[in-house]
Amino acid sequence: MNRISTWMLRNTLKRKVFSFILVLLLCFLSGFIYTFYVTFRVNEQINEMFSTSISLKAMNEEMREFESHLETYLASKNSDSFVQYLDTYNLLNARSKAIIAGESPYASNLQLKNIGHLLEAYLDTSEKAIEYKRGRNTEGYLDAYGDLLNIGGYIEHKVSRLEALDFEVNLENYQQLTAQFAEIQTNLVIIAILLIALSVIFVFTFSVGVATPIVDLSEQAQAIASGDYHVKRVKGTHFKEAELLRDTFYDMASHIQEYIDELKDKVETENKLRLSETEKLKIQNSLNQAELMALQSQINPHFLFNTLNAGMQLAIIEDAERTGHFLEVLSALFRYNIQSLQNKVKLSQEFENAQKYYELMKVRFGDQFTFRFQCSPEVAGTEMPPLILQPIIENALIHGFRNKTESGLIDIRAYLSGEHVCVEVLDNGEGITETDLERLNRGDFTKVSDRVGHTTGLGLGNVYERLRHFFGVDEIMVFESVVSSHTKVTIRLPRKESESC
Repeated sequence: MNRISTWMLRNTLKRKVFSFILVLLLCFLSGFIYTFYVTFRVNEQINEMFSTSISLKAMNEEMREFESHLETYLASKNSDSFVQYLDTYNLLNARSKAIIAGESPYASNLQLKNIGHLLEAYLDTSEKAIEYKRGRNTEGYLDAYGDLLNIGGYIEHKVSRLEALDFEVNLENYQQLTAQFAEIQTNLVIIAILLIALSVIFVFTFSVGVATPIVDLSEQAQAIASGDYHVKRVKGTHFKEAELLRDTFYDMASHIQEYIDELKDKVETENKLRLSETEKLKIQNSLNQAELMALQSQINPHFLFNTLNAGMQLAIIEDAERTGHFLEVLSALFRYNIQSLQNKVKLSQEFENAQKYYELMKVRFGDQFTFRFQCSPEVAGTEMPPLILQPIIENALIHGFRNKTESGLIDIRAYLSGEHVCVEVLDNGEGITETDLERLNRGDFTKVSDRVGHTTGLGLGNVYERLRHFFGVDEIMVFESVVSSHTKVTIRLPRKESESC
């Protein structure tokens, strides 16, 4: 107790601030407890006022959704509509049981219970309509659906009458709540005035006690800023923190010159570190160039064998006119494939190469695959590394249609989107699992067998690395997929120039 009394009598800034904050907190806590209690009571009354109306409104919305899903299913026998019908059926069934069982606070109201029984009949009629539909009894399910709409209309009429009665009761409660809110506002104004008065008193006394020593120190700080480190020590009685700050300031002033010398040494050291970092960046740039060159691959001999074999078979069957065209396309494809990966090509050239690749695939696979190409003229002149599209298309063929027997579709298109040129490759293949999809979008291609079956030997990882180095952007490829539905690879290139395809 003696220590506490001594601390309270000391002339410290901490004591002043603590005392003021303690008083404010007590006032604020009292007002908060009062406001919380009153608003809690008001909230309970509001919930009681509108619980029935909210429940009935939700029931009407669920009934409209229910009728919509049922009508769609009866008209088209769509499985998605049937699933949605079952979901809303379960919601309405649970609501009906709750009303009839008396779980609602208004369940004693006879009209509300009647609505619950009508809702049961409403749901039973829907089941009859479903049974007639499955039995292909058109007249039966149309009659049942008409009965359901009649029951629904009668329920809405009952709900309207019940809401009218509920409104009269809520009107009286509203008048009482209005009076309570007026009382709350008055009490809050009183609390606010009290807090403002206490704040003004504290700010006045605090500013007088704090400003004087700070003004003295600021004048001496200006002298130090002008280069005069020989400050005059001023004595005086202030609060303990100000005296400590003053003494510390004087000690600090005597050591500033030493700190300046240390800063000079640090600046020299940092300059040396910057030079070292510059050298590191040059080395890293050289490593990136070496890595880019190391990413090149050679033509897959398996593809060359399979393609030439297809050409020879075609030459045997026909009189060599188509075979000549076939070999011409094959030659052009090979010339494009064996170029240096450090070259720059236009997006239109990538599309032309992909179209030649498609012509070869038509010979090997016939109508098993269909390619669609769409290149917007305004992005055709975009410069990029070579052999970007072909590895992505090959990956779609190898992995997307590995276990699918039906015909495949690969849609390749390029278009302008804001400040980016977007290139999309969409296939209707097997899709990618969610785990693999997350890994690919992180730029992790370690588990992808890129080279197996690729004509260029270049896979997704190679494409990603070359695009990243070329444009200096990490997030440049986005993978989207739904298993057993489709896979889409989107390349977002920073826009540079545009020419026509």
